[in-house]
Amino acid sequence: SRQMSKKIKFEESLSELENIVKQLEDGNCSLDESIELFKKGIEISGECKKTLDNARQTVISLTEAEAEENDD
Repeated sequence: SRQMSKKIKFEESLSELENIVKQLEDGNCSLDESIELFKKGIEISGECKKTLDNARQTVISLTEAEAEENDD
C-alpha cells in the first residue's frame, strides 16, 4: 500500500539522516565531503518534515471528523 511505502521511505530517510549526522560528528570527512553531507542532510530533513506535517494534518482532520460525529 502507498501508506506503508511512505512509512518505509520515512524510516529509511530518518536512518540515512542519522548516518549523515554520525559521519559529520566523527569529523573524518574533508571539508567538501562535509558540505555535501550537510546539503544532503538538509534535503532529507526537509522531506521528513513534510512527511510529519502531512501526518499531523491527517491526525487533526481525523480527530476533528470524529469530534463532529460525536456531536451529532
